Amino acid sequence: MSFVARPEPEVEAKYDLQDVPTVVFLDDRRNRISPTRLRRVIAEEATTVLMEEGVVSRQNMVPARDAIRVSSRHDRAGKLLSVHAIGEAVGAEQIIYVSVDEFALTRDGQTPEPKSICRVRVIDVKDEKRLFPDPASDNSYGYYQLVVDLPNVDPHGFHTISIRNDLNDRLAVATGDEIAKLFFTYTVSELGGRIEPR
Repeated sequence: MSFVARPEPEVEAKYDLQDVPTVVFLDDRRNRISPTRLRRVIAEEATTVLMEEGVVSRQNMVPARDAIRVSSRHDRAGKLLSVHAIGEAVGAEQIIYVSVDEFALTRDGQTPEPKSICRVRVIDVKDEKRLFPDPASDNSYGYYQLVVDLPNVDPHGFHTISIRNDLNDRLAVATGDEIAKLFFTYTVSELGGRIEPR
């Protein structure tokens, strides 16, 4: 019997970002994410992965905290800034705009089912138009819905603060990672499933 290795399956990029000044802005004005520090974790994880994968060069990646700071300062003053205004304020030419619909560890209060649901768009700051999803596409709802979950979570200790904090952090990092993965092609590792007998 001989064995043949299958190539790992590839997931194509949903959109090719330009290498121009870019910022990831996470909009959670409906306060779906708790604790709020996780907003920064998500945005910074997406930023880091985009730089590490060479999607946007380091000199063109605007720190996510800059956009969060500008937005929160105006929110506290009761003046909601538009996405374009936030982009202009931090010197970005394109914004990866992420609005949060859901960020929760459980649905029934008992069983751990960590899940986040976000709407992702790429906005051209100068022309004030959406680049992704393609506005001309018949399938476009004006956003790309991204659903992220953590499978097979051990329910042991789920009600302890430390376990919940850890799951919150893991879900935030996974969400940021999946946001970034929309913009580059990557392979899916099938552990133990790549070698087939022939």
